[in-house]
Amino acid sequence: MNTNNSLSLMQAIATFSLMFSLGLAYIINPMEDSLFFKALDSIVSGIYGDEVLSKLNNSAVAGMIVGLFTGTSFIFLSINKKVYDYTMLFIFLSVILIFVADIRNFDAFPYQVTQQLFLWVWIGLPISIGLVGIWQDYIGNQIVAAFLVLVMPLGLSGNTNDQIYPILGFVFSFMLFIELSYGHTRYSRLARVMYYSREYEAVLQWFLTTLIVTLALTTALTSVAFLFHDFLSGLLPYSFSNSIEFNTIYGQALSVLVFFMIWAVVQTLFSRGYLARQVED
Repeated sequence: MNTNNSLSLMQAIATFSLMFSLGLAYIINPMEDSLFFKALDSIVSGIYGDEVLSKLNNSAVAGMIVGLFTGTSFIFLSINKKVYDYTMLFIFLSVILIFVADIRNFDAFPYQVTQQLFLWVWIGLPISIGLVGIWQDYIGNQIVAAFLVLVMPLGLSGNTNDQIYPILGFVFSFMLFIELSYGHTRYSRLARVMYYSREYEAVLQWFLTTLIVTLALTTALTSVAFLFHDFLSGLLPYSFSNSIEFNTIYGQALSVLVFFMIWAVVQTLFSRGYLARQVED
């Protein structure tokens, strides 16, 4: 695989990882449980004196599709600066007209359609911002998108053992998005410095291989650590293994901690034995 194909593949996988991580985030914490959405709903309800957002379709899938369309449109429009400027001016004037029509209570205006569209644009905001950061190498957009993916779906749910594997999937895809989006920005600049040489291709392949292997091993090891919780529950007394504390996310975190402590001890003993044999030889 040549350099350009490798760099394009990094962008494509980063885009998929961004969408996958946001989707998993809303599986872990549904939209109606999101603290961010509840705060926004309270603000809008206070302005309009009615529950507006709760009456709309708050589908995360629809919001992600709108975010994908918005981000892709922004990328293509930015190719031609004049077209981009006129489009931004049209959007700005449209938003102003909508607010003016709302203030004057212009009944013929389709408020529900625009409100629904605004909500979907808001839900898909991490996707649209992240796409621009990925495909135009804007590190600031990448940081904002990562922040929104973490903050917007944040809620009080997702604290049961059933959410472990969606959480692992979210962590894996989220880290893949961060590493590949920033990695593309960094290595595309390095490509220009090294003139797309064969040595540069070897460095890029080493980065991608190391990243995938590290994330895969980390996810696999963490999965085994969480399975250790079920193994540990069979060894402990019945009253403790069926307690509320042990069967929450905090009890599972304690089991993971015990697993990695045992792992560290075994690794230390193995390392000492290996070093001792090397010294004897």
